Amino acid sequence: RSAKYLVSIKSGTSYHTIELQIIHDGTSVWMAQYDEMFTGSSLGTFDATISAGNLNLLFTPTNATTTVNLVRTSISV
Repeated sequence: RSAKYLVSIKSGTSYHTIELQIIHDGTSVWMAQYDEMFTGSSLGTFDATISAGNLNLLFTPTNATTTVNLVRTSISV
C-alpha cells in the first residue's frame, strides 16, 4: 500500500534527483514529492494513478532524450 522512490534523471549534461512517497487505498493515490534537486532546470514531472488495483507512476519529461533510473522500496499490507 505504500512505496518510496529514489529517482535519478539525466538529459544531456543536466541532472535531476527527487524522492517520491506514495500511498493508495486501492481506489485513490496520494503522492508527496520532496528532496528535489536539479542542475539548471527541472527535467520533468511525476504523477501517480491507480487502475484495476495497479499503481502507475507516470513521468512526463521536458526533453525527448531523457534517462530515468529509480529504486523502489515498498511495504505491503
